[in-house]
Formats: sequence, C-alpha cells, structure tokens
Amino acid sequence: MTAPVDERPVTAAGGRGRPRDERASTAIMAAALRQLDQLGYGGVSMESVAAEAGVARATIYRRYRDKADLITAAIAGNSSDHLSSEPSMTPRRHLISYLEAFDGRFGESCLEVIGTLLGARHHRDPLALHRRRVVEPRMRYLQALLERARERGQIGDQVDLDLALEMLVGSIFSRRISGIPSEPGWAGRAVDLIGIGPDTNAGPGA
Repeated sequence: MTAPVDERPVTAAGGRGRPRDERASTAIMAAALRQLDQLGYGGVSMESVAAEAGVARATIYRRYRDKADLITAAIAGNSSDHLSSEPSMTPRRHLISYLEAFDGRFGESCLEVIGTLLGARHHRDPLALHRRRVVEPRMRYLQALLERARERGQIGDQVDLDLALEMLVGSIFSRRISGIPSEPGWAGRAVDLIGIGPDTNAGPGA
C-alpha cells in the first residue's frame, strides 16, 4: 500500500467547509484508472481504490457516492485532453487521432462499463450518468469535427453526419466484440469510408 495522502485541511480564502485535498483526488483518479485498465470494471471496488490511493474509504465516499460515480468521473476526466483542438490539425486528422486514442486507451474498458450498466436494469441512474459525463461530450466533439470537415469541403452535403458519427464510434466497439485487432491505419480507412477527403490546403498528413 502506498503511503497515506496528507488530508489536512487546505486554507481557502472565503471558502466554506473543508476544502478537498487535490493530491488525494489525483491519487484516487490514478488508482481508479489503473485498476479499471488492469482488473476491469468488475474487479474495481471503492475499497481497492482507497487502498491503492492511500486514503480512507470515507475520503472517496465524500467525493463519489458509488463505484459508477467514481469510474465515470475517472474516464471523463482522463480523456478530456482529447476534447480540444490544435489549430495545426485538420478535422480529418483530429478524427483519426481521437479514434486511435480512444481505441487504445478506453475501447475495451468502456465496453465493459457500458455493458455492466446496461445489465443493471434496476439502476438507471449510473447509465444516465455515464452518458452525460462520458458519451455526450465526446459525441458533441466528434460531431463538431464532422461539421468542420463539411465547412472545409472535405465531406459532401449528401453524407448523413449523424450516421457517419455512429459508424465511426461503432467501428471501435465492433472490433472489440469481434476480437479483431486494431492494425495500424484502421482509423484512417474508417474516416475515408464515410467520405472525408484530404484537405488540399493542409499539406501532408491531412
């Protein structure tokens, strides 16, 4: 077990109540993500995360009401770096980069999380929470990239953007379910398949 994180109150001018120790929050998120990757959703517990993070269980429960709350927050926070744009990258390159990163980091674990939450039919709140925190922001981000590609003339007006988005995201989960390895270049071919052409003004790698 790692050394306990110092949870002494941090002074916050004008603040109310006991401020959260950001070191504890960071340790909890790191432990949750590592266990999700190594053990799968079913192998993670609030107790195991607390033990690895070096905090008391009460510390986690002050932040998250249950495992679904913890895991969806961890996934949402860890992949937020992909919800931003770099001016030097075209929409097509962004799409490819995002699909590859999502497949490499969260394809299998997200599939397990979603499957578990779908199976818990008597608990609808965790699934709604996952959709709100994880699914919806990423779908909006990808939708915006497709719309930018259309504005740049890379994708025709006849292409149904909603369906194209479903096909791109679905290609990741289809591979996981079928056991097909994600060989290099698959994301580029998926993007090509929905009709996004190269940006002639963007130079190589567009």
